[in-house]
Amino acid sequence: MTGEPGEVVQETLRAADRLASLAPLALRQVKHAIRQGLHRDLASAMLLEVEAYNRLVDTEDRKEGIRAFNEKRAPKFEGR
Repeated sequence: MTGEPGEVVQETLRAADRLASLAPLALRQVKHAIRQGLHRDLASAMLLEVEAYNRLVDTEDRKEGIRAFNEKRAPKFEGR
């Protein structure tokens, strides 16, 4: 990226589209772990990641992600 204004906007929009396509529950947990982990030592930050994963294990979105992977298709996340 050269930093031209139009290119920066386009790259930002591409990044936003990519984030919007992710599982909303997982994205929320990632953001939480990053925000909280920045203020902790490495071991505590890693525990935050484990806790975040554990919150997602039984979600429908995780199951949909596994199904979509196995079926070689794009997942349809619903935030459940």
